[in-house]
Amino acid sequence: MMKNSSQSFHLTGGASLSVMDNWLNLGVKGSAVWPDKETDVRFGGHTLHLKPATRDNDPSIHINLRGLAENEAWTLINSFLSLLAWCDDQPIQTRGYGLSGTIKPCAVGRETRMVSSSFAFPFYRNLEPSKDAQLALALYREARTVNSVPFAFLSYVKILNISWVDHMVGSGEARHRPLVEGIRETLPKLSDRTAMRRIQELHEAGNDVPTYLYESGRCAVAHANLSSEKKKPVVSPDDFSDLRRLSDDMPVVKAIAEYIIEIKMKVSRSIMG
Repeated sequence: MMKNSSQSFHLTGGASLSVMDNWLNLGVKGSAVWPDKETDVRFGGHTLHLKPATRDNDPSIHINLRGLAENEAWTLINSFLSLLAWCDDQPIQTRGYGLSGTIKPCAVGRETRMVSSSFAFPFYRNLEPSKDAQLALALYREARTVNSVPFAFLSYVKILNISWVDHMVGSGEARHRPLVEGIRETLPKLSDRTAMRRIQELHEAGNDVPTYLYESGRCAVAHANLSSEKKKPVVSPDDFSDLRRLSDDMPVVKAIAEYIIEIKMKVSRSIMG
């Protein structure tokens, strides 16, 4: 839920502050939507105070640590940012380790380019009740924010792994890897045009697309043993051909991850709920 910050802080309109108040102040960077005026939102049972970017200050997020452990506050803020990253499909993260111990929310001096601002910030969401959904949103924000093609790819694959285990099950002809078969089952359900075009290209090149994505994507990123007799693919962060291939494949695993979050986990992409 959202309310005007002037109801809460002496700084903006009158309510007295307790001497026991202890605020954590964190700068924010990225390009997800952010309010253009000071705003309070209720999230996970606590009030988050959002400050907009100004000429001298970065956008920032603040939470009162009174009765709340600092690591719990950090986790709650990260979960809030993950939900914004999901709703806006944009990167966003905190800047450094912030400052705590202030008796009121304190602006954070400008260091980075500001996040996107919006005149309207109708935020009416709460912490997702499902731990799987919370983890999926965290991994999605990581994928959208991390400055590494291989790690972004792997973060999307981890979302797939929440739904499908990554080891062989069954016996005989029924023996299979649920992660690969989950990909196979989901590919026909995708509607993203870039992903569909890449799937067609891989199919026309003679690939079994689910197996290709698993072996040349997930395994190639996660493993680095070049001495294997089977000569399984390994991705080098310096090899441009590897990076370009993963970039081409990225829309497919991203679309599958989004399908899992939005359709299977039923997580809305609207900040209004």
